[in-house]
Amino acid sequence: MYIIMDKVDVYILNIELVKDSFNFVTNYIEPTRRSKALKFVQEKDQLLSLGAGYLLKKYLPSTKIKESKSGKPYLENGPFFNISHSGEYVVLAIGKNWEVGVDIERVDESKLDAIKFSLQGKEKDVFDINSLFLMWSNKESLIKCLSLGVQDIKIVSGLPLEGVRTFNESEYFTKSQIYNNYSLSVTLKGNEPFNINIKPITDLEE
Repeated sequence: MYIIMDKVDVYILNIELVKDSFNFVTNYIEPTRRSKALKFVQEKDQLLSLGAGYLLKKYLPSTKIKESKSGKPYLENGPFFNISHSGEYVVLAIGKNWEVGVDIERVDESKLDAIKFSLQGKEKDVFDINSLFLMWSNKESLIKCLSLGVQDIKIVSGLPLEGVRTFNESEYFTKSQIYNNYSLSVTLKGNEPFNINIKPITDLEE
């Protein structure tokens, strides 16, 4: 019997594209998000925020994005979505049926001490740098799916790198991979496998 798995679309945007189309993006995105982005002092922070604004405006069907008490953005009538950024990339994950969390992290040895501080149990037996970053992204994507804060990083599991994890008696399925020297993880609520449909953005348009 053929089983149709859930699909999560993951849009990946390099902020160099935002820099090259700065005027277009600032005019295209929602005014409140544009104002928020331009308040950042550092150019990179501006570009990351503008990139997030572009993805939200382009790929979500409604501008009525709200925030939960924990600060997680959501749409009342779906779809479920989550956003993350690191280094030169902004990513937007969109799923139809279940709460979603996404995390992207640049693989950078200078972050290893922080990652190792977050490890527990069998996670401390992992030494491969890519696997360490995938565990970190797994933790972050689950935290974001749960609407928890980064201070809870040690209480959630980063293993397995792909498969079911349990937190507070609920199950969550995670898939993770290395993408252009970045760790990328997506977590959905539930125990069913799903497909990740990666969609790199190659040009900016309305």
